[in-house]
Amino acid sequence: MKATNVDTMITTVRLFFIIAATSQALSIGSAGAAVIASTNFNGQTIVTNTASNLGWTLNGVNDPGSMSAFVAATATTQNLFNTNTFNQNQFAPALNVGNGNTFWRTSVNLTVTAGNVVSLTDVTFDHWAINGSGVQNVNRRSDFTITLFDPSNTPVAGGTVSAVDVFNGASPGVSTPVTLTFASAVALSATGTYRLQIDAGELGGADETGNHAGIDNLSINGTVTPVPEPTSLAISVLGFLGLALRRKRAA
Repeated sequence: MKATNVDTMITTVRLFFIIAATSQALSIGSAGAAVIASTNFNGQTIVTNTASNLGWTLNGVNDPGSMSAFVAATATTQNLFNTNTFNQNQFAPALNVGNGNTFWRTSVNLTVTAGNVVSLTDVTFDHWAINGSGVQNVNRRSDFTITLFDPSNTPVAGGTVSAVDVFNGASPGVSTPVTLTFASAVALSATGTYRLQIDAGELGGADETGNHAGIDNLSINGTVTPVPEPTSLAISVLGFLGLALRRKRAA
């Protein structure tokens, strides 16, 4: 049976959607690693336990806003060092974590912007060992743990990573880079705000007194893939159909 103009149009539309879906899938699969949210804490505003005006560099997420410090075990507020240019340009709670089983805690809120698919791969920062006077200490070790919570405040499967006995202070004026990598990329696929929790302190395995763990140059990394809006896809389909009809009439 001879195909009609309607049959041809239907086939053409089907092909268009298959090609569009395939292209979108390929673009998601080929997305490269990128910085999702980062701050170097320079020029931040410190008020008691909260650092604001962090000058976030963002890709695919909304501005996380401020970061606040708490004692992990009690959830009580913990003031940040704010005494000199060294500690004023990093996130440095004035909590002596070198007494064993003492941790400070902070969080970064992550809300994916409309039209993006975001996954997290790793978190990096620089570690500074700090003494009670707010300057770099020598030969101190700290432990770090990151935990990702979904919008319902439930820990995400595979979203917890730790680094133990991160050493700093052997070389004056030199920080120690830390990389915490998820076993596999963690998608921020639920609607709402995710929370990346950061704990820093000592588990007691290498207990060293007079250690206040500071972090600098925080970077939350992953992949960001733009997703075409449904209206954009519909407009493209209509334009394609119009072109097909014009060519059919001209034939």
